[in-house]
Amino acid sequence: MSGVTLNVTVEDKEVSRMLADLGRRMDNLRPVMAVIGSIIRTSIVRNFEKSGRQRKWKKHSKTTEKKRGAGAKILQAQGAAGGLSGSIHSKAYKDKVIIGTNKIYAAVHQFGAKKGSFGTFAVNVREHLRKASAGKSYRVRAHTRKTALPWGDIPKRPFMMVQDEDWTEIMATINEYITKGGA
Repeated sequence: MSGVTLNVTVEDKEVSRMLADLGRRMDNLRPVMAVIGSIIRTSIVRNFEKSGRQRKWKKHSKTTEKKRGAGAKILQAQGAAGGLSGSIHSKAYKDKVIIGTNKIYAAVHQFGAKKGSFGTFAVNVREHLRKASAGKSYRVRAHTRKTALPWGDIPKRPFMMVQDEDWTEIMATINEYITKGGA
């Protein structure tokens, strides 16, 4: 290196201790990652409560409204008791945090799916009576029919999102961890 250099040796015990402490904390970020995971998980749950943030999610289809009732909350049929919103979890590591869900259908709701995009499957229909108009009914024989998966378009409803206001809280958490050693 050309020019002027200055080598600084820290002889102050308090400064040396603080630098050593900072080095130890930077080697294992698990505590601050756990807090960041909690911030993001809370934000994702809030996305469910608000039926989408930044952009509201598309309303239920008429068929879904008939099944669940008009005005039923989107993606919250079971709520925190076992549905998608209740399955969001985070796991902190020494250098990262992972936030996710174990629900197999989560990606379909995050990204959406077109009718039939997963192919078709055979449905065995048992013999039954079908009601017709004017109170009449007729017998339907047992048969097999093909059904598309999904049976209708599913709009994307992105719930795994970090909101702009979350970054302010994440940055403050990191700052607190670096400067004071607590998260």
